[in-house]
Amino acid sequence: KIFADMEVLALKGQSMVCAGRTHGQHAVPITFGFKVAGWIEEYSNHITRLHEVEPRVFTAMMGGAVGNYASLGVKGPAVQKEMARILKLKPMHIPSRSVSDFRAEYVCILGLIAATSGKIAKEIYLLMQPEFDEVSEPVPAGTIGSSTMPHKRNPQLADDCIAISAQIRSLITFALEGMLSDHEANGGYYDIADDAIKRACILTGDLLTRMHVILSGLTLNEKRMRTNIDITGGLIMSEAIMLALGKTLGRQDAHEIIYDIVQKGVGSGQTFQEMLSSNPHVVAHVNEKTRLKLLNPLTHIGLSAKIASQAARKAHKLSIKLQKI
Repeated sequence: KIFADMEVLALKGQSMVCAGRTHGQHAVPITFGFKVAGWIEEYSNHITRLHEVEPRVFTAMMGGAVGNYASLGVKGPAVQKEMARILKLKPMHIPSRSVSDFRAEYVCILGLIAATSGKIAKEIYLLMQPEFDEVSEPVPAGTIGSSTMPHKRNPQLADDCIAISAQIRSLITFALEGMLSDHEANGGYYDIADDAIKRACILTGDLLTRMHVILSGLTLNEKRMRTNIDITGGLIMSEAIMLALGKTLGRQDAHEIIYDIVQKGVGSGQTFQEMLSSNPHVVAHVNEKTRLKLLNPLTHIGLSAKIASQAARKAHKLSIKLQKI
């Protein structure tokens, strides 16, 4: 369901221009669909990992007390293989209880899924802040955000997902600890690994269920995305102007000129367009018509829309494939 949700979001937001942010600051314009494409890519990688690990994780163990078939003798491997066939599992190559790396590996993959989910939830949590107001998770009618502040619309689902994600990731430590069994078996370590994998599976199911609710009901505020791009007065387009200037002056000189313009102009109350218009180097090498064009965020989103569209198709294929499993 999550892939179907992300397919819809990628297509819906493929042309919605918003601020790309690095280190929490405006970088260059992107589209919201491009952001979703990154989510699709990570989740699809996790699907690949889950398929690749199946032969190692879903195995049948029937090797006796220490895993050497002492009680079954030469018939042991055949007996284990038949049991595995009945259970639709793979027989363990060395059916020893001291071998538990596959449990740890599986929990690590669940931890990766949790990390991606937590990252997306945190992004939504941040973008729901009134200062951004670019997206909103579904808030059913009658939901109470605060007992004292009636206006509150808290990102409760995102909050939950961030917390659950942290819990799952913390279980990786226990799964790895469970590998430290001494000799041929130590029930204590086995129990640690067994508990970690059980809890991780349950929590991951809970997490993905909540992510589905968030993504399927996520509201996108295109108008606010566009407004937020302009809060720096056009500075988000500095790279585009620099590259145009660099065609005649060279990239490094162009960077130094634009950098100097910005540093002197910040706090002056001028727009980026006004800063550029007062600089002789810019005026001499980039005409006003070109400057105005380059100050339009739509001219510098690269392949954002195309990448979003490609990711949506990928999500669609995965959604259909997973429904058949």
